[in-house]
Parts: sequence; C-alpha cells; structure tokens
Amino acid sequence: MKETPFNEQRWMTILVALVASGIIFGVLLRLQMVSGANDGSRWNTVWSLTNGRGYIIDEAPYSTIDKVRRDGHFYSSKPPLMPTVLAGLAWIVRALTGWAIPHQAHIVTRLLLLLVNVVPFCVLVVLYGRLLERLQIGLAARLFCVSAAAFGTYLTSYSATLNNHTQAAWAAFFALYCVIRIRYDGLRAWHYFTLCGLFTAWTVANEMIAVVFALLLMGLLLRSHPRETLKFCLPAAALVAAAYLYTTYLSTGGFLPYYLYFNTDYYQYEGSYWRTPRGIDAANEPKWFYLFNLLLGHHGIFSLTPVFLIAFYGMLQRKPALEAIQRLGLFLSASLLIFYTFKTTNYGGVCQGARWLFWLIPFWLISLAPVVDRHFQSRKFRAFAIIALLLSLMSASHALSGNKDRGRPGPWSPSWVQIFMRDMGWIDY
Repeated sequence: MKETPFNEQRWMTILVALVASGIIFGVLLRLQMVSGANDGSRWNTVWSLTNGRGYIIDEAPYSTIDKVRRDGHFYSSKPPLMPTVLAGLAWIVRALTGWAIPHQAHIVTRLLLLLVNVVPFCVLVVLYGRLLERLQIGLAARLFCVSAAAFGTYLTSYSATLNNHTQAAWAAFFALYCVIRIRYDGLRAWHYFTLCGLFTAWTVANEMIAVVFALLLMGLLLRSHPRETLKFCLPAAALVAAAYLYTTYLSTGGFLPYYLYFNTDYYQYEGSYWRTPRGIDAANEPKWFYLFNLLLGHHGIFSLTPVFLIAFYGMLQRKPALEAIQRLGLFLSASLLIFYTFKTTNYGGVCQGARWLFWLIPFWLISLAPVVDRHFQSRKFRAFAIIALLLSLMSASHALSGNKDRGRPGPWSPSWVQIFMRDMGWIDY
C-alpha cells in the first residue's frame, strides 16, 4: 500500500471526524447521565469502587436490572475490567477536582465518556481515512466511506452512552489497523505489535466471544512475524488477560463473568426481573423470524444500516491487499449470526441495532471501501449507495434523538423499524 503525504484531503477526514465527535458530545450533554439499566449497572460498579465498597453495589445510586446476588450482596452482572478502569479514571478526577459520583455525576460521567468513547471514535474515523488513502481509494469514494464511518453506524449513537460495544469496536479496529501496517505495509516496529496485543485483548475483555477473533489474528501475525509476535504482541495481550481474570475473580469469586451463569441462583433470586422478564426480553420467536430480525427486521443489520449491504458484498470480493482481513470478517460475521440465531432468543433488550455484533463494524467498514471505489462511477450504484447511507444515517440519528424527558433515551430505546413493526401489529413488544 502507498503512503501519502499530509494534504488537504486528509484535513477533510479530520474535519468529518471532529464534526461527528462534536455531535456525539453535544448529544451526550443532552441525554440523561445514566440512560438505562445496562450503563447504570456499570456506573454502579464505578461508584462502589471509588467509594471503597469493592464490587458490591448494594447501596449504589442507579437503578438496574443487570445485577446478580451472591452471598447476600448485589453485584453488577457486567464484566468488571472496564468499570474498574473507569473507576481509576474517576478516582483521578476526584483527586484533582473533588468531583465525584453521584453528586457531580453530570460532569464526571460525561468527562469519562469523552475520554473512553468520543476520543477513540474520533481517532478511529481519522485512521480509517488514512487507511483508505494508502489503499489508493478515490476521493469521492473515500469521502463516502469516511462519512459512513462517522455518521452512518451505531457506533456514533452508542458513543453517547457507557457500554462495552463501542469499546470492543474501536479496539478491534485499532488491532486490525496495526495488523495491516505490519503485514501489508511491512512495518516491524515494536509498538505496532504491542498495541496490536493490547487492543486485541481489550476487544475480548469487552466482547468475550471475540476470543475467536483474537486467536485468528494472533495466528496471522505468528505466521508472518513469529519473533515479534512472541516478544511484544503476546505479552501485551497477556497483561490485559491477567487484569481481566483478576478483576473477574474479585467480583465473582471465579474466573468467568456472571452472565455465563444466567440460569443459576445468581440471576434467579427472589424479586429478580429475570425470573419474569417482560416485553422484548420475554420474546420466544421461531428461529427463522429471529434471523430475519437480525438481518432485515427490527434489529436488522441491513434494514437499519443498509450501507452494510455493500460491505457484505465486499467481503465476498477479493482485494489482494486485504484478502485475509476480508475472509476473517466474513467468517466471523456468518458464524456469529448462526451462533446467536440458535443460541438465544434475546435481542439484547430494549436497544437499537444488533449490538452484540457492533464489534464487527470495523471489518465491514474495511470491506466497504474497495467496492465503493470500484463502482462509484456507476450512476445506478452511486444512487443506491447514497440512499443506503442516508437510511443508515437516519437510524443512527434516531438512536441519538432521545432526551431526558423520555423513559429510555438514546440508543436504549426501540429502533424506528421496531416501532413500525409494532404499529403494524407484526410484533407486540
């Protein structure tokens, strides 16, 4: 791939990234500080850790159904490493300013989200633009793809709230970016291997099922650069893995997260929401209808973000510079669609988009670019692509449109397709 000098075109990418980040931060200021049970569960852990209560959230300030009971105490059901890191940042903020949760939560939570969501998202868009430059993607196609990354995915929407999916997505992209620089640009600097190991492990720490991604990505590097991978990449990954296991042990008394014990007394205690779930959490639909909803229905990848129709087509095409990445993305996408279809009837609760698949968005963005570049001169393709992007932008914007007066603001609310299907009487949740 070709390295290009810094120029006006790169400034346009930076401008797009800054505009998108500014929109996210503006929405973040407008939404409730804690907008749902999912992020409330994690903020409770942050509060408990910064107040010397360990991982016990008995007296934590935010209401949540995402909790378990063990030995007479409540704990967040979410993996503890990410909230532990946030607690460390919150402790630094309190030491420097005196601001703490919950009294100054309106400042602290937004400052932390700026650091762990908005800034990494901005960097992702900028690096994506640089990657497209080195792939020699044409200017029009490059601006289209960068706009899709900045405005047309649910990463934009979910960056305004605390969750594991944006964490896993930007980490997966940074890991892939390092691999591309190593394998295809021929760089052997130690920091690329170290960062690849850190980001790959952070992906797994936030999406446990991404362990397959980590093993395959490490396999690619071991095959091409065994010495550097063993010396720099694996130790960095092991450091994050050790932190994950240690914090999990402190929280659970074992080395597996609570959500793997869903059918045990941890979740099924007296008064637990999960003993009598309601609405979409109680859905038990035929597998064909579940798969339909993941693809074309109320949580559909293609119905809500149709720009990824082009990306999935791109994963079927061969781009010599990225063939291994595209094949890995196609394998993971197909495998996880099959896995979730047969493993669960749950859509991730009241939320917009198939959030369990968001960490695959970097693969889809990388596969999007070559197809757009190849066909963007076609008037019919260009019209289809622009309409698909506008519809994707509409979905992402709808997920950002919540306000503090609504019961479930932001992305923790039904998608516009779900609202339409419910209004038509096709579903009752």
